[in-house]
Amino acid sequence: MNTAGKPLLTEAVAFFSDRGICKEMLFPEFEALLDGLVATPEFADETIEAVFLQISHRLHVRAAVFFTIDFDPDGYANRLWNLPLRTLAEKAARGPDMGEGPIRLVCLGFTSQPQYRPHLWKPGHRNGRADLALIKEAVRRNVLGIVGEDEDSLAVIAAENLQIAAEDAWYGGGNVVDAVRLPTSKEDIARESLEKVMAERDEQARKVALYARQLLSLQEQLRSVKEQHDQAVETLKLEHAAQLAVIQGELRDVKTELEHQHKLNTSLKRDLNRQQNRTPID
Repeated sequence: MNTAGKPLLTEAVAFFSDRGICKEMLFPEFEALLDGLVATPEFADETIEAVFLQISHRLHVRAAVFFTIDFDPDGYANRLWNLPLRTLAEKAARGPDMGEGPIRLVCLGFTSQPQYRPHLWKPGHRNGRADLALIKEAVRRNVLGIVGEDEDSLAVIAAENLQIAAEDAWYGGGNVVDAVRLPTSKEDIARESLEKVMAERDEQARKVALYARQLLSLQEQLRSVKEQHDQAVETLKLEHAAQLAVIQGELRDVKTELEHQHKLNTSLKRDLNRQQNRTPID
């Protein structure tokens, strides 16, 4: 039985290279990657195949979304990349059984939302191994430290015995839903309801965190604008003071010139009066 403190699902992202899975991270780390807070130099200037996973506490895959993502020459994720991974996983059709019933699967040719197909890829084989088997083994190794329920819950079926829906059905979409159905016991229904509630809670928490980051960003922008405004006002004050000093200097020069002219006029008037007051004898 689950304890109250254990999450029902853990979300993670695994990245593929030609040899297999080359990098794994929990979903919050992937969100930091999307926000440009960290870079992955090993993915610089490449388009990488990756898979978004929802993993149960028994270390079984419950949902998988196979997507691609671009990285710039510095290893930062494309800031325009925007794929609603959780929503795609929640609305996905039923795919192969990977140990705990059919998973929810989204990949190229197996999605009801064609607008996302350019950003999806279809799992196959690489280096002689099936991609789904590589995922199953990576989840079982548990390098991300997901807390399992007990030792018995870690027992998984052999990778080569995975019951995978027919590949041609991956391009049809609806056939798999009819071909494979989840158990309808009360326990399974309750589990799915809990999964949905937990997924909605996680989505709400993600939105709150996103809004908090946006608020901090807006506050920083406002602070920057205020600093620029204050600096512009200070610059204008200095320029005004300099112009005022020039004008005052020019006014002093004009005043001095007027005083000099007034003295000159007064002197000329005195000389003229003396000349006019001279007698013929003089």
